[in-house]
Amino acid sequence: MVEKVLAAIGLAVCIALLLGMLIGRGRVAEMVQRTRSAWRWNRQRRSAEREAVEVIERARRGAPNVQREGNVYRPSSFNGRRADDHQE
Repeated sequence: MVEKVLAAIGLAVCIALLLGMLIGRGRVAEMVQRTRSAWRWNRQRRSAEREAVEVIERARRGAPNVQREGNVYRPSSFNGRRADDHQE
């Protein structure tokens, strides 16, 4: 069983090398670059989706000291005048 798996891996490597020689270095480099950029794009997309879900869940839970009027959040810290407010 192990011999068959190793033989299959060896055959796959030989076929990949043969194809690489047939299509040339430039195209191989281009294919590798496309694969890397697709992998990077997919990883960034999954990360963005995960962050969006976290932000949405945080917004749904809400903070205990924030009141909501329609779609406007009014934190209680904005209610009073601050000490550095120079209006009379």
